[in-house]
Amino acid sequence: MESQPVELIVYGDFNCPFSALASARVSRLERIGAVRVDWRAVEHAPDLPPAGIALAGELASEIERELEQIRGLLSVDEPDRLTLPARQPNTRLVTAAYAATPVADRPAVRDRLFAAHWSEGADLTEEATLARLGATTIDTATAARWREEWENLTDPIVPVMVLPDGYVSRGLGALARLAKLADDTNASGAGTPDTSRPPITDHNDQGGESPCFAHLPDESLD
Repeated sequence: MESQPVELIVYGDFNCPFSALASARVSRLERIGAVRVDWRAVEHAPDLPPAGIALAGELASEIERELEQIRGLLSVDEPDRLTLPARQPNTRLVTAAYAATPVADRPAVRDRLFAAHWSEGADLTEEATLARLGATTIDTATAARWREEWENLTDPIVPVMVLPDGYVSRGLGALARLAKLADDTNASGAGTPDTSRPPITDHNDQGGESPCFAHLPDESLD
């Protein structure tokens, strides 16, 4: 019997480097048909001014530290494509524009949006930039629904992944789980990855405060 792709929901923000890595890992799994992902963009830092803020001083250093942390998470076959952007954008507009994107087009548009910010230095607060990347209209209602769903999760951070059994994998735990799905798929010859998990009783695993509020793994994958 042909294996079916694993159904996942992932919440992430375009200005979060941890979400950028989650998106890259999701994209690799999508390309081989191992997962089917409903990626829901959320604005996790709504207090940012509409034009965003320049990355300088301690804030720039903090994000540089996060980029170094992410580089330490990369496997040998994952490219290092994240660079320090000039600004941290308010993502309200890009989130609504992504929400308006037809479902079939969302994976490609998501890839382009993350790459534009984290690799090319494009400004995601500009309508012209979004239009160039294929996000031409807005859907504030869907964006608001995604945000409400995300806020109703326990300790919402980004990225967050909801597994088929409803289990919520958070932050670095979600990133580790995506890496494990890729490893399991490769080991099984592109079969369905194993999403089983060990018993978890403590979800209060949020550590520190970064732009993405993601520092500690949410579980052991051994």
